[in-house]
Amino acid sequence: MKAALGLISLLVVLGIVALLAKKQLPAVQPASQQAQPAQAAPQQIKQQLDALMQQPREVPQDK
Repeated sequence: MKAALGLISLLVVLGIVALLAKKQLPAVQPASQQAQPAQAAPQQIKQQLDALMQQPREVPQDK
């Protein structure tokens, strides 16, 4: 009896969480779509990476 009550309680809690998540999902999706940067051309990305790789780095001083 105790196990059945625990199982029923778990199912009720999972149902409530699922309903809340379903309710919140549409509110989150438009914000995440706006946060995505514009799609850059692969050539532009390659040029930016090449420019970053050409910059000199500081050499750490060994003590």
